[in-house]
Amino acid sequence: MKRPVLVKLGGSVITFKDRPLAANIEAIDRISSVLAGVSPLVVVHGGGSFGHYWSVKYDMHTKPAAYDPHGVSVVHESMVALNQVIVNSMIKAGSNPYALAPPVFTSGHRPLPSKIKEIGAMAQAGMTPVTYGDVVHMGGKKYSILSGDALMSMLARALRPSKVIFATNVDGIYRDMKAKELVSEMRPDGKVEFSDVLADVTGGMQRKVREAFKIASLGMDVMMVNGLVPERIAEAAGGKTPVGTLVRGRR
Repeated sequence: MKRPVLVKLGGSVITFKDRPLAANIEAIDRISSVLAGVSPLVVVHGGGSFGHYWSVKYDMHTKPAAYDPHGVSVVHESMVALNQVIVNSMIKAGSNPYALAPPVFTSGHRPLPSKIKEIGAMAQAGMTPVTYGDVVHMGGKKYSILSGDALMSMLARALRPSKVIFATNVDGIYRDMKAKELVSEMRPDGKVEFSDVLADVTGGMQRKVREAFKIASLGMDVMMVNGLVPERIAEAAGGKTPVGTLVRGRR
C-alpha cells in the first residue's frame, strides 16, 4: 500500500498577507493543477490573511484561554471560507478534495490516532483530505489556535507519509538571509545547528522549522520548497530533490 504524500500550503503562498481576506487565486489554481497529479495525498493549509489576520485582531494565541466568543466565531469562519476557495480550486483541477476541520481528528491539541488513520484510508481510496489550522475548543470557555504546522507533525506521526512537503513563499531555509544563502540540507542531529538557523528566520518560519525537525526526528525526510513555483512541489512529491531545503530524517 502506497503511503500518502503530506503537503502543507503556507498562508503566505495561498493568500496576500498584506491584504485582509485576500486569497491568491492564481497561486492556488496553479498549485491545484500540480496536486491533481499526486496520489495518495493529504493537504494541510495555513490561515494567511484569513485566520491569521483575525486571530491577531482578536488577540488569540496557541495558549488556551477564554477568548472573545465572537472572535472565535470570526476566526473559525474565515478558515472555513479559505478552505472552500482551495477545495473548489482542487475540484476544478480534477482532484477529489474532502474538507476536514481539525476537531474531526483532534481533541483540543491531542491527536486522535484512530481518526487520523481514517484520513489515511480516505487518501488510499482516492479522496484528498484537506484540513487547516483553526481555533479549537479546549474545554469550558477556553479556546486555542491549533496551527497547520502543528497538524503536520500530528499527521506525519500517525500516517508515516512517503513525502512531507512544506510549501512557503521562499525557496527554503537561508543560512544568511541578506546573502540569500540557501541551506540545501539539514539534519536534526547534524552540522547545521537548529539554533543557528532559528536566529535568522521569522516567527512563522521558525514554527515550520521546529515542526520539520520534529518530523525528521521520527525518521521522515521533510522538503521545504517555494510554493509560488508549484513545479517544485510536484518534483518533491515525485521523489526528486528540487531547489529547497531538505531536512533529512533521522535514520
